[in-house]
Amino acid sequence: MLLTKKRLSTILEDLRVRIPAELENELLDECSNLATDDAGHVIEYTEQDIYEQLRKKLRPYQKNQ
Repeated sequence: MLLTKKRLSTILEDLRVRIPAELENELLDECSNLATDDAGHVIEYTEQDIYEQLRKKLRPYQKNQ
């Protein structure tokens, strides 16, 4: 699963949190590309992986609202 701008917007709306555009772009850069391991195998993110990365990065913004 890859993170798209539309999916990120939906998640942020569901969480009722707003983030700066820089962080939004950073999240999209991280989770919208396929990753490979050292052996060259493609790593595909699960929905849980994406939510966990978002949760870690959004925690400071949720506390400030």
